[in-house]
Amino acid sequence: MSVHVIEYKDGAKVMRPILSYKEYAALRNSMHNRDMTRQARNGNANAKRRMIQFNYSCMPNEGMLKGATVESNSVGMDVDFQVGMDKLELERQLEIVKNNFIAKAEELGLLMLERSATKGLHAVFRRRTGMTQEENLKWAAKTLGVEYDAQAKDITRVFFTPTADAGDLFFCKDELFINEAAEKETTAAGTAEAAGTATKSPSTVAGLTAEGTAEGTTATAEGTAEGDTIYFGYNFTKIIAKYWELYNGGKEPTVGNRNALIFDLARSLRSICDYSIDMLKMVIPRYADLPEAEYEQCLKNALDEPRKGINFKLQKVLNLLNEEQAADKRQLETIEPLDSKTPPKMPLVLPWPLGELSSQAPDYYRPAVCDNVFVPMSVNMHEVTFTYWDNVVHEATFMNVLAAGMSIGKGCINVPCRMIVANVSESDKVAREREEEYKLKNPQGATSIEARPKDICIQVLIDNLTDAVFNRRVADAANNGNRYLYLKVDELDTLKKITSHNSAQEVSTIIRKAFDNSLHGQERVGSASVTGIAPLRFNFNASCCPKNARQFFRYNITDGTITRLSLSTIIKPSGARPVYGHYDEEYRKTVDEVVDKLQSFRGNYVCQEANDFAQRLCDENERLAELYDSEGYLVLSYRATVIAWLKGMVLWLLNGQQWTKEIEDYVRWALRYDLWCKYLIFGEMLEKELSENNLANHRGPQNLCAMLPERFHLKDLENLRVRLGKRGGSAKNLLKKWKERGIVNYDSIDGEIVKCSS
Repeated sequence: MSVHVIEYKDGAKVMRPILSYKEYAALRNSMHNRDMTRQARNGNANAKRRMIQFNYSCMPNEGMLKGATVESNSVGMDVDFQVGMDKLELERQLEIVKNNFIAKAEELGLLMLERSATKGLHAVFRRRTGMTQEENLKWAAKTLGVEYDAQAKDITRVFFTPTADAGDLFFCKDELFINEAAEKETTAAGTAEAAGTATKSPSTVAGLTAEGTAEGTTATAEGTAEGDTIYFGYNFTKIIAKYWELYNGGKEPTVGNRNALIFDLARSLRSICDYSIDMLKMVIPRYADLPEAEYEQCLKNALDEPRKGINFKLQKVLNLLNEEQAADKRQLETIEPLDSKTPPKMPLVLPWPLGELSSQAPDYYRPAVCDNVFVPMSVNMHEVTFTYWDNVVHEATFMNVLAAGMSIGKGCINVPCRMIVANVSESDKVAREREEEYKLKNPQGATSIEARPKDICIQVLIDNLTDAVFNRRVADAANNGNRYLYLKVDELDTLKKITSHNSAQEVSTIIRKAFDNSLHGQERVGSASVTGIAPLRFNFNASCCPKNARQFFRYNITDGTITRLSLSTIIKPSGARPVYGHYDEEYRKTVDEVVDKLQSFRGNYVCQEANDFAQRLCDENERLAELYDSEGYLVLSYRATVIAWLKGMVLWLLNGQQWTKEIEDYVRWALRYDLWCKYLIFGEMLEKELSENNLANHRGPQNLCAMLPERFHLKDLENLRVRLGKRGGSAKNLLKKWKERGIVNYDSIDGEIVKCSS
């Protein structure tokens, strides 16, 4: 057995063999280990010692460590870097050494490679027979050109281990969990639980999946991996996409070139697929319905080619992916701090159609226009859902508030928004006429009332409704294709008029329910009363000044209302006089094309690249929250990431379901811009509310007597009450009660007071 987990029984360390990747990943990804990993990397040395521990260099020596009865077929080594190295240099050195390990994986017999708890790497390689533990380590160090770790020859040497995420676990081979002697030993000992997890995953060099279990990855009829199989932190879908980008103009193989291109791809990937045809079939699609026999022959021919390690083409692909990842990290370092007065700069190159839709507005209005047009665009979609990386299904819900100064030009969004929903407004005119006809034929109080036509659906609302009308619109929209209601108001306060309640609290409730498409409506007894409950689909554009936004949501800072909004603002240069372009026929053609596409989509959509990117954004959010030392930033970031991802999904659909760098750049900016605006307007209020709501900052009932020394004076108790903010009553009255109950004793209240031993 190559890997043992360290456990404690009766105060002593005991090793237990791990027989499957599933169990290995589950231990690494436990909530406890995730938390300890995070704390350790924030400098908590105690947390590091509480991380999960694994041993990879077991020798049969029961006296030193219980459970160490079988020699492992592997050796673990620790690679540390120079103390005091700055962050950028450390990352550079880690990348160099990591690449060296991967390049020499076959020569070394590499079984596992991971980032350590703090500043280094852990590697596990196949034990070379005929060598001692120390000789194996010296051989590996020489092969890799790294410093020999003399401490690692101790069999009790354990590795404090981080998560099984791709950013922590770079490489893992199934051989790590296979050893017949250990399996027999486990069975004989009756450890049914361990044996029960011994299901073997497919034999791969990169036998990891995005969910952290190799069991879930199986070859389909087409041999696709569905983006799950990971190598070196990248899924094969991304590696292959980059390969075609470099060597086939970004196009996948088709009839006429599929045989040659599949052969070429397989020849490049085989070195990181364990030279296994099963693994190649798992990650390489059977492009253009290539007959199965020809497909397999292409893969076999590639495997029969002389082996030369990682070839030039694949190395170039991996290098470019590494450069792109490094660029993402550099971009993170350039993000402006939260107290900056300058918002994040919108990318110069925008994905279609945002550039066109914002083209007629001055540059300083374009961020607000781009952010706000998603609301009317989504109103043109129905029966469309998107699956996020956590498997939660979302719809295109956008509720935007443009908060900017008075007379600054908040009307810049009016024409684009109005033009995008113009076709819906035209349909509403017909529906309103039919509804009016029905009312005339069936006046209120009539003895005989016809059934209201079920196909009446009015999506664009006015800003003065009763509860009954609003609820009817909600039900009609749901019953006619799960459509969205839409409202645009020039003042946020006007939103209060969409129901009879006329209150900001009711608006807050509607916002929270709309974001989650929760049920909304009413039930009434009367036959003529509006009765109906349906999922609430309601998107809006609203404008206001920052002061009014704070006033409107002052009671909803921490109840999830503002986290469900998308915020934008306008930073107008001093002295600027806006000059707009012409919303002409050319602009109308763009709008029509966008609307036609939006109305054509149906069903549930999943974009693996978008989900992978969203997870990277979540990682960035955590790092930025630590940088800013801001719990509020992290709290706001959760739904802000979902909102930005939804914008990316809409753009992905409009661009032929192609995930591009332009979309990625825009989504990252949209997230940072939204968070910047939210902190600009609500940051101070949010941090104060979170502090007051944090139970860790408050205490339950406290024993004041226990907080005092054994002998004290009245003044000591008075000072303690002041420190704790106690109001009302007096220290003298409290002392008298303590004496009556036998808690303290004294001769005079002005003298020394003594605690009673009981």
